[in-house]
Amino acid sequence: MQKLLKNRYIYFIKIAITITILYFIFRKIDFKQLIYTFTELHWYVVLAILVTTIIKIYIEYINWGHYLKVNPEYEPKSSEIFKSHMIGHSLRFLLPGGQGVWGKMYFVNNTKRHSFMSMGLERFFQIWINLLFAAFASIFYFRKINITIPIVAFIIVLFFPLFLYWIKHLKLHKNIDIYFKEYGKILPRIAIMQGIYMGVTIFQYFILINNFLNFHIFSAIISIPLILFSNVIPITYAGLGLREKFAIDVLSKYNIANEIAVTVALTVFLFNSVLPALIGSIFIIRNKRKS
Repeated sequence: MQKLLKNRYIYFIKIAITITILYFIFRKIDFKQLIYTFTELHWYVVLAILVTTIIKIYIEYINWGHYLKVNPEYEPKSSEIFKSHMIGHSLRFLLPGGQGVWGKMYFVNNTKRHSFMSMGLERFFQIWINLLFAAFASIFYFRKINITIPIVAFIIVLFFPLFLYWIKHLKLHKNIDIYFKEYGKILPRIAIMQGIYMGVTIFQYFILINNFLNFHIFSAIISIPLILFSNVIPITYAGLGLREKFAIDVLSKYNIANEIAVTVALTVFLFNSVLPALIGSIFIIRNKRKS
């Protein structure tokens, strides 16, 4: 009972934080100008965002399949991998901070212990790639700080996945050796796919900003990851508010208007989060009808 009350308190606190941040954001911008900025999006830019969103969903699907295969005795079907992954997008909106995504582990026929391990790995690599790109970007974005600090941070974060692999040498439990063996097999593929995934996301921001003004690709590489760093801070509902605040602050260095920054961040959110969630909700409805 106490745990339930605690979770509810956390839920309402995060909702309150989200509303507060959004309130201060909209105080800084002209709402009419924001609406007008949305209408200025060219159709081919919107189409490009849609295509890249499909690519990102495919990468997520491939990676989720790899995570599930950490249990060598489990051979998931392609349909099961895709369905559970899309359901996860919908469940992500149930709880602030996106914690509802963990519920997708109940939509695979794997054991709950192994599904939990798969979810843990997925979350680990999502955080890792955000930290890695943010650390790299900070080397060039923050000119006034000692460059040694972000370089050292980048090198340390780069080896995080290997640190996890080296844990097996501690011999904590013989039964987990087989999982580390599978982890070693998927590690290179996961790392590469996560890197591509982040690159596609940066490209989405890049083409959206260039819809309104000229924005150099290098500027995108050293700034967008700092916006995406907000993804690892689960204090708001589905990242709303925090991501837009980061976008305003980071892009202000390039004299990009607040309205453009918010439009870009919200557009990426609508395509990358809301659209997949709508697809996932269809699978949830179908699953309920079958049961």
